[in-house]
Amino acid sequence: MRVGPQFIVVLGIITAGLCRAADVPARSTTIAVAESNQFAYYWKAEPVAHTAQLLTLFCRGCGSVSAPDAPTGSAADVPLVAVLRDTLGDSDAENDRVTDVWLLGYANPGIGKKLLSAVPFFYWHPGGGSKSGSKDNPKPLFDLTAPQHSVLSEVGRDLVQWTAFDPMIMPVRATTRAYRANSLDDERLHLDTAISYLRSAPSSNDGAAPTRKELDIVIARLELRKKLLGGLVNQKRAAQLGQESGFEQERIRSRNWELLRQCAEKTGLVFQSLDLAGTEGEYGMLWFPTNQATPMTSTDLKPIWKILNISDPWNDPKLAKMRAQYVWAFDTKDSNVPAPGIIGQQQALVPLAVYSLSYPKTPLLLVDFRDQIHVRGHEMLQRSINEVTAGVIGISHFTNWYYYVAAGLYDFVSSRHGGAVDQAARLDAYSRLRVALALDRQLDPELRKSMEVRLRNVSINPLEAAPGREMRNASVRYTRLQEEAGAEGHLAHIVDQQRRAEIASFGESGGHRGWDTLLHTMTLGLYRNRAPRSPDNLAKLNIYRRVEYELAFLDKLAEAGTEPEVSYDPQLIHASVEQLASLMPEISASSVRTHAVDTLRKLKDISQSSDLQADCSAAIASLINEPALHRNSPTRGIVAETIVAESGK
Repeated sequence: MRVGPQFIVVLGIITAGLCRAADVPARSTTIAVAESNQFAYYWKAEPVAHTAQLLTLFCRGCGSVSAPDAPTGSAADVPLVAVLRDTLGDSDAENDRVTDVWLLGYANPGIGKKLLSAVPFFYWHPGGGSKSGSKDNPKPLFDLTAPQHSVLSEVGRDLVQWTAFDPMIMPVRATTRAYRANSLDDERLHLDTAISYLRSAPSSNDGAAPTRKELDIVIARLELRKKLLGGLVNQKRAAQLGQESGFEQERIRSRNWELLRQCAEKTGLVFQSLDLAGTEGEYGMLWFPTNQATPMTSTDLKPIWKILNISDPWNDPKLAKMRAQYVWAFDTKDSNVPAPGIIGQQQALVPLAVYSLSYPKTPLLLVDFRDQIHVRGHEMLQRSINEVTAGVIGISHFTNWYYYVAAGLYDFVSSRHGGAVDQAARLDAYSRLRVALALDRQLDPELRKSMEVRLRNVSINPLEAAPGREMRNASVRYTRLQEEAGAEGHLAHIVDQQRRAEIASFGESGGHRGWDTLLHTMTLGLYRNRAPRSPDNLAKLNIYRRVEYELAFLDKLAEAGTEPEVSYDPQLIHASVEQLASLMPEISASSVRTHAVDTLRKLKDISQSSDLQADCSAAIASLINEPALHRNSPTRGIVAETIVAESGK
């Protein structure tokens, strides 16, 4: 949301007194970029109590300090994200589940930073950030087994804010709202940091890394965590959203890349696509050619400068007097794309701006080399307006709804004219560039340092930690996770609790699960519905997950509405129906048995294969006529012995 020029002038005067604009880097050099194939992500798998895996994503050569046994001048590998995968001790991927995600660089902020985050209109982050807390058990960033718990917790906090704190005096209202806003922004920043890592991570089906489907589900769950009711989305829809989000991000990047390139061409600037930390086409940079004349054009360039969100550099006397320049070699095939190391025409350039190409509307300005206050001032202005209206004045969404309707309409019109009014999307773009610069070792060190200083100045959240501190935290927390991966460690305890909760919730209705979630929230996480410990739990959970896997596959065929034997191998469909029929006698939950009968009937109706129809009819008859087996059935004992034998191997 934007306000009138009076507010901008006043805030500009205040900000100018608190911040000092940094000059453009004062040196002349040739920018050297290392080969991009030296940058890579890879996974490292470690066993957890012989029935689970700790998968850790590493960035090769991203550390600032060389390892003791590494070659001279080489950088150390940095652990970034860890995921816990429950394999039940076998090699079958059908019954695997990813349960927890750790962002290894994240540590809970100290009490001092939390107090500062509750101070209204305090937009600085003193110190490098909280220490890693290596003596404590690292807390997961997100628990994928119970995403609905975070939804109810978030709603509860909002209700407490609206009903308890907002009616109080102004200092209480302003303080609680400031702390709430900073906490939400800090959580979103780290969620998007984990997402950006996982989008670049490789996948594999050999068990040494997460599969593509598992990565899509994890990314989707983290994305949905940003939304108020995102945790209520089911597993099937989450996997689809994970795939769709990747395509949408690629579409946005391609469009913004071409738009920024065209703007540079029309204004006479030099466009460079920045590939930072292994990313491609996610960032763009504009350079000013110092020894060229002002381009002659009959087109009004004001709309272009508005899209670029910078002032016209051709009318800036400061750039004309600049002695500090970067020397680039141009590729003669395309004079608008700088290519270091290629012999050709030499050109003196001054860096102007860095843009994120992943912002939904237009290229988003993140670094302005000429004006360090520019981007920061916009963020401070929007946060100040929110704190004044909601915290100081006490404007409510319920009683003063007309104000928010008008503000939303103004933001809509501004966004249609190229304004970057989406604060959450801007924070996502900032977090991605922040971690990319921290990991990248290809860009010229002086240029990267200059970008980091200016980007650091954009942040207005006191809870934020310095990227260097987070990199050090990552190594310490990874070592702690390794220590907890033993048979009696904390991770084994987490896996056992999650398995018992999964067994207890299998086949439950939506209302029953909602009641369990409510009790969990009301007891501040102390209550969680879990099955009792039993030697049969591993075998029981194996059957439950296999049933869910087969039902998901057959549901997909039934929902397509076309003949399944045309789209898929009939042998695979036959094997799935047969496997489901053999497992269902072990299932006593009526909802699951009803679900299986309905799915088989739909499959039978749309199929034209007499063999498949016969398979479905036989399976339906067995489900209707045969009751669920007792707990001590021979089949269950055989399955249990098989699982125990495989886990022993």
